[in-house]
Amino acid sequence: MNEPTPVRRFQHALFRIGQWLLGHRGGPEGDIEPGLAVVGKDAGPRHVRLWIGTLVHGCDADTLTATVTVTGGAGDATVTTTLLRFGFDSERAVTGWKPTTRFFHGHVVVDHLAPDAWGEATVELAPAPGLREEHCRASCRVRTLPARIPVGGALTALVGSCYDADTDSTNALDTAFRTLRDRVAAPDLTLLTGDQVYADAPAKFYGTMARRTPRTYGLLEYWTSWGMQTYGHRRRVHKGMGALLRHGPHWFLPDDHEFWNNWPHASVTARHSYANIARAGRGGLRRRLAVLRHESGTEVPVPEDPGPPPSDPLVQSYHPVHPDEWDAWGRAAFDLFGSFQTPSVRDRDTGRITRGELDDTDPHRPPRHDPRGEVHRPLNQVVQRIDLDQVQVVLLDTRTRRTRQTEDPRYSSFVDDAAVDRVLAIAADAPVLVLVSPQPMLVPPYRTRLRERPIGARVEKALDVGIADYPDQYARLWDGLVTARDGRPTVTVGGDIHSSYVGHAPSLPLLEVVSSPMSLVAGSTLFETLFAMPARLFRAMSGGSATRDPYAPGAPLARVGDLRSRGVPLLRPDDTAVSLDGLGRGNPEALGLLSLSRPEEHRFVLTAALHRRASLVAGHTRGSREVTVELRTDRRGPEAMGVPEVIRREP
Repeated sequence: MNEPTPVRRFQHALFRIGQWLLGHRGGPEGDIEPGLAVVGKDAGPRHVRLWIGTLVHGCDADTLTATVTVTGGAGDATVTTTLLRFGFDSERAVTGWKPTTRFFHGHVVVDHLAPDAWGEATVELAPAPGLREEHCRASCRVRTLPARIPVGGALTALVGSCYDADTDSTNALDTAFRTLRDRVAAPDLTLLTGDQVYADAPAKFYGTMARRTPRTYGLLEYWTSWGMQTYGHRRRVHKGMGALLRHGPHWFLPDDHEFWNNWPHASVTARHSYANIARAGRGGLRRRLAVLRHESGTEVPVPEDPGPPPSDPLVQSYHPVHPDEWDAWGRAAFDLFGSFQTPSVRDRDTGRITRGELDDTDPHRPPRHDPRGEVHRPLNQVVQRIDLDQVQVVLLDTRTRRTRQTEDPRYSSFVDDAAVDRVLAIAADAPVLVLVSPQPMLVPPYRTRLRERPIGARVEKALDVGIADYPDQYARLWDGLVTARDGRPTVTVGGDIHSSYVGHAPSLPLLEVVSSPMSLVAGSTLFETLFAMPARLFRAMSGGSATRDPYAPGAPLARVGDLRSRGVPLLRPDDTAVSLDGLGRGNPEALGLLSLSRPEEHRFVLTAALHRRASLVAGHTRGSREVTVELRTDRRGPEAMGVPEVIRREP
């Protein structure tokens, strides 16, 4: 093996400094802990999907064999599957990790189970070199879904977003979840709406360990967040989201921090070298000039070959960002999200999970296998559906298919038009619709904010681009949603904003529930660390949100007419969505519960509860907010959703 160059020696030293700051004082064996984890992913009435991941030291195998056994009320079933090695070998020159430190993972579907039942899934690994006996077995609770919520029945979902493992070193989320599960309500399923990991935070690790090792560092972040990593030099157990993830099925959506802040928009810190910062600046300038020269309504070319990332600045601006455009940085995030969170399209179609770096030279690696002369297809599931007959739950990924340009009526979009069409088709048939997205839906579009707050709107958009900043597609979604729902009850669920509230648009009729964060990021990204004071000033300029609570009871959220296409009149002069209540200023960590019961054939009762994490840690629910509302499937218009009842449990 050749001696490392001075640059490589510096990179290795920087990585070790990051490990020292994290608290790992030993060698490679202490960098990432061995272990076995099993997590329930999506489920149906007759099946459950499980993710299995294991980290092994001293292993030279390329695959491991795992036997999955489901027992209990859900039935008895046994499946054997093969776990594949996730590659990050080229990064070992920087990390110093041994070639025999290996991560194996896989998804497996266990079917022919009983509907609407709980069970226990146990995973056993076959003997392999380096595999310790205590890491050969792990288990989790699994649950199959009902085909429908029956009269007299109920279903409860936990909702949450934004979990930073580095600010949860005391295991507060673990304690809060156990209190919620044991003393309030055990959720039947979990909806996690984005930023389940902060792959770009905190800055001290992102700027040291992550500089040349996107796959290794991303794996460390996930492994810690999933509760598999001891933490710091005192080797205390870091439970992360482990207890939550071992309880029932989970549905995941990505948001920007699974990649980096404000992805896919340029982040110079993601390039991790001064040369790349200069290249990113030149690329941004080229795209800006190309956009200025582009005439609205004219064609934007489609790359002939969807495999390599496009170099045409117009294509880069007006088509979804290619997953390989940011080299290993972007692709590593897709790889790890497709492992730990939502199985990729390829995984679902072929049953083979991503192999990380080992896939980089695969001639059929998506999007290389896509049809020529078309925009590359999504890597991950953009629309996910939970079919409960009269209740339809739809999860829409509004992050990974975004275009950089936000203002073009034809091309600018936060998701493919085909995905919007699919959501609207489901919405048109659903007596009750629950629409889940990474960000809130009751947000005034950019044009409205720009008209009312010219400076503040520009500042907000510069700091964080949201779906409301794509005004044309945003209006199309709202136009289609209002038409498709035709006065039937709708619930939207979101996260991202580090505030928790319940909003109400009575004329639609629609209830919005936002629960964020589970663990508030601190230190945050390198950008926010360097520009913390200017950011606070900008937020104050953008409407005074630094000094007021924008989600206090009665605070306006958006006018329904503004959400729709220009020229659509208000249904009534006072047709405004308002906040019913929230957890208040200060970004308190929170967990949300959505409980839907069905006392009669055409009547559902929805209870949306927001719980402060600190209160749950203390063993009580004081400080929580609860909204109960009746949903009718035999009525249309405002009468389809009753008058919400708000219960405030004061601290």
